[in-house]
Amino acid sequence: MLNELSNNETDLNVDGVMFTLAEGFSRRKCIVLKQALYLLSEDADPQDLDAIYRRHEYKIQQVARRMLHSSMADKPLVIGPWAFRAQAA
Repeated sequence: MLNELSNNETDLNVDGVMFTLAEGFSRRKCIVLKQALYLLSEDADPQDLDAIYRRHEYKIQQVARRMLHSSMADKPLVIGPWAFRAQAA
């Protein structure tokens, strides 16, 4: 599975980490918002979003896969803090 990370995505005006999720033979752009990353890792440096993503990559991708089937295919999948609230409590 290949995941590409980018903080500077020109076609989206959101703050977070963009990655590509490979599911079967398809690839889907996803973004995990910085608020969700902060919720997952309160002790990390808030300036290093990529490091927070890498530390919690497996959990983030599990959430993305669950959300994948319930979203529109032509838009990037957005993962916000609401996706992790029950896990963080």
